[in-house]
Amino acid sequence: MKLFKKISLTALTAVLFIGLVSFSAQQYFSLKFSEEALNKHFQNLTVIKQIAEKSNMAHQEVLFISASVDSLQKDIIDQVRLQQQQQPASKK
Repeated sequence: MKLFKKISLTALTAVLFIGLVSFSAQQYFSLKFSEEALNKHFQNLTVIKQIAEKSNMAHQEVLFISASVDSLQKDIIDQVRLQQQQQPASKK
């Protein structure tokens, strides 16, 4: 029984370590969209979130979808703000 617990703990530790290491970014990408296209995608994400919230999916799945959409929309807004702040400086 002790051997089983030791193997289980080792396996769990290995999985957690692999999970933590796999999230390090190897490359960064910059995507460029027109304002119109960006607004369209942003609205589509909002609609996806609303559909998920009205569905009969499990609560945890809906929370995951909502959190994922919120995170993506937050990153979009942050990138747009960053680029807008950098534009006036580069035009001088």
